[in-house]
Amino acid sequence: MAVKLSREEQYGIMALVDLAYNLSGGPAQVRQIAKRQKIPQRFLEQIFAKLRQAEVVIGKRGPRGGYSLAKEPKDIRLEEVMRALRPKLQEDQRTDAPALAELIEVVWSEIEGSFQSTLRGVSLENLCDRARELGISDATEAAQENAAAATVEAGQTTPAALS
Repeated sequence: MAVKLSREEQYGIMALVDLAYNLSGGPAQVRQIAKRQKIPQRFLEQIFAKLRQAEVVIGKRGPRGGYSLAKEPKDIRLEEVMRALRPKLQEDQRTDAPALAELIEVVWSEIEGSFQSTLRGVSLENLCDRARELGISDATEAAQENAAAATVEAGQTTPAALS
């Protein structure tokens, strides 16, 4: 059983890897990233609003505006990204449940702790290094291959899988 990412999480990670992989010193516009990664622009704008609020990216207005990473790629962990895009990752919900239900909650909480620990160990820089190791020449190819793999795994069809 694979961990499933929502489209928002998948697109958010793709966009951040695109920013990290294509660092040019200046901000990138959402429409450029959306076009490269084949992500609906309005959806990506909503994602970047959450990432900006979580201080993962910095937004700059104006003709030379756009988004840039708030920190170095090595300092942005997937845990931070997932917290911005999956708020329930930080919630701990206790209920008055029967003993077996509570057992499942305890075990699930341990599993989520392991998941968060794994996310904490992966940075945007790690993802960029991995793309280079795989011979991916730019973020466009990386995003399409990752989206296609996620699509096959999830049994879904995405625009990236169709290209």
